[in-house]
Amino acid sequence: MAKIGRNDPCACGSGKKYKKCCMASDEAAARAARPAQPAAPPARQPPLASYFQEPDELTEASNAVVGLVHAGDLNAAEQAAQDLLARFPDVHDGYDRLGMVCEARGDHRQAADYYRRAITVIRDHPDNYDPGFEDVFQKLVDRLEAQANAAAG
Repeated sequence: MAKIGRNDPCACGSGKKYKKCCMASDEAAARAARPAQPAAPPARQPPLASYFQEPDELTEASNAVVGLVHAGDLNAAEQAAQDLLARFPDVHDGYDRLGMVCEARGDHRQAADYYRRAITVIRDHPDNYDPGFEDVFQKLVDRLEAQANAAAG
């Protein structure tokens, strides 16, 4: 199984980024599963700033769109997703969130188109994404196209 990247959608299906959803509990489980290590010599004190985990703007904006979709406020979600895309054009999140809005509206063809655009961003910036991340979106496109074709046929 491929490793989930911090900024990838969480595998639990919440729509949130992994780092804002299940990453902490997964890391805790992994630490608990490791054998105990001998005590290490004391390390230098980390800078004070490392104790504060401020969420970054991209994550907050992306998760806000997910919240609006889940709340059913699709017009506000669409506007927030457009703003996300304008502010962060070199990441997939804007197109991903627009796809979520269209999917919630039942517009499967438009949702698939936005997910295709997310794939393009991922391919255009391969150093920013884990290998195979685009497969997540390709599976969404395939599923949505099948649904759209079934509805039309």
